[in-house]
Amino acid sequence: MGELVQAFGMRAQEPCIELSVVMPAYNEGERLAGNITETVKVLRGMGMSFEVVVVDDGSGDETWRLLGEMRGRIPELVAIRQGMNLGKGQALKKGFWNSRGGLIAFLDADLDVHPSQLKVLMDRMRDTESHVVIGSKRHPQSVLRYPLYRKVLSTVYFWLVKSLFGLPIRDTQTGLKLFRREVLAQVFPKVLIKKFAYDLELLVIAHHFGFKVAEAPVKIDFKRRFGRIGLRTILDITWDTLAVFYRLTILRYYDHKEWAPWPPDKAPLISVLVPVKGWGTYLAQCLAQCQFLEYPCFEVIVLPDQEVKEGPEWVHDKRIRFVPTGPVNPGRKRDIGAREANGQILAFLDSDAYPTPEWLTLATRHFQNPLVAAVGGPGVTPEEDSLLQKVSGLIYESPLGGGPASFRYTPGTLREVDDFPSCNLLVRRADFEAVRGFNSDFWPGEDTVLCRDLVHRLSKKIVYEPKAVVFHHRRSLFRGHLSQVRQYAYHRGYFAKRFPETSRKAAFFIPSLFVLFAASGLFLAFLLPPLMPLWNAGIAIYLGATVLAAVPTRRIKMGALFWMGLVLTHFTYGIFFLIGLTAKGVTR
Repeated sequence: MGELVQAFGMRAQEPCIELSVVMPAYNEGERLAGNITETVKVLRGMGMSFEVVVVDDGSGDETWRLLGEMRGRIPELVAIRQGMNLGKGQALKKGFWNSRGGLIAFLDADLDVHPSQLKVLMDRMRDTESHVVIGSKRHPQSVLRYPLYRKVLSTVYFWLVKSLFGLPIRDTQTGLKLFRREVLAQVFPKVLIKKFAYDLELLVIAHHFGFKVAEAPVKIDFKRRFGRIGLRTILDITWDTLAVFYRLTILRYYDHKEWAPWPPDKAPLISVLVPVKGWGTYLAQCLAQCQFLEYPCFEVIVLPDQEVKEGPEWVHDKRIRFVPTGPVNPGRKRDIGAREANGQILAFLDSDAYPTPEWLTLATRHFQNPLVAAVGGPGVTPEEDSLLQKVSGLIYESPLGGGPASFRYTPGTLREVDDFPSCNLLVRRADFEAVRGFNSDFWPGEDTVLCRDLVHRLSKKIVYEPKAVVFHHRRSLFRGHLSQVRQYAYHRGYFAKRFPETSRKAAFFIPSLFVLFAASGLFLAFLLPPLMPLWNAGIAIYLGATVLAAVPTRRIKMGALFWMGLVLTHFTYGIFFLIGLTAKGVTR
């Protein structure tokens, strides 16, 4: 009987069969059943051990139901479901980590390229001793039944890729590729793109790592009556392609290989701790998405003020526990949760955030390094947030809003940090206990003290992993956002004198210096009028910079809200940082 993998878990990563065919599927409808049957028929005729791993990428049609019916008839079928549409790239990645083959083939579910052509790629891999073989539309022996406009787009993209990367192949986008397992195990941890230019990034990294890439001829029978490539898709592919070039040549991001995910039989247990006042919509979403974490062993401990009686049936999942804490602050709740936890790693997650399926998998691999005490990842604004929430997120993401900490709100580059918020922070339990957990005298700011102790008392590292993403709902502009900024600024100002190791940084003082500069205009106007032109020039530069920062929003209303919110953020932060800097203490 076939295998169904829905909520969590990765199967053994050591190869125990010859071939795994990974097939991402999104709203493929009734034709999917016939295409899977055809693929299995062809593979059985090849006389080798195999499996077909179909990943339902959050389809809204009958795809998942059809897979459930088919797995009872096809023992070689493995069906995996993602809770939301995360893109072809993410589906391929999840399919790989749930596969068992020594060779891994990627095959599009529409079978534009027939699975019988896998034999051609396998022969080519053997004859050339290559690590990767791709089907190429531009191979001189390829036979194409392909619309003219697709040929034109393919040609233009070929010349773009050739000029930027110099790959030893003429096509990157054909839906049939063959890899040796060790290639994907090393390459996937570096891949950032989830959708459009995913194939290109995969091949660029493989080539950059020194793997031999070859191409083989294919026969393509284009079956879609209407193509799925529109202007928006073309622009997105172009943007992603340029991003790969930037990471390759400017950032040198691909120069170093990364830790691979833990093997399933060695993966440490993780305790996800979620402090919350009580049941609500955001908590329900958080727990629902935790169901789809692909990490093999975890528990979720929810820390409400009082016992929770509401919620759907799945909150009684054996992996989810509710531990009432009473009305205490989040730092205290997390300490209580840590004592109740069974995991070797504590993953702190806010109740108004929810993780991507690979969150724990990508974050925990860094704990294979014993010098790493904690790992943090970005809290990205979710698409479903309101306009005012999205504007708040854009302010934090902006270099003029989030400043040097803007990478906390949008994926940046892998780095070491000495301070990180606990909305998305994983800590090695032994190190957490060594510093006696959170200092609940402070909120917010308890996470700043924890990170300081891990880095400066234990001499350990905190790693920022840009791919360990959670989606974090923002507070709405203006009241909620500015209230949060006020709290952050007050505590950071106090910490600048109390904990200078991590909080006495020049960037934290800039908003306050600007507030003092702006206020000096009144003094200059009456006492030193000749200096007013300098003041006017400074204000003009500031206004110009903030207006330019609003341009990327590309919408007049959003840009106007962003500009107003950014200016108010600067003044609010600057004023309350000064108040915190002069305060004698902070209240719990």
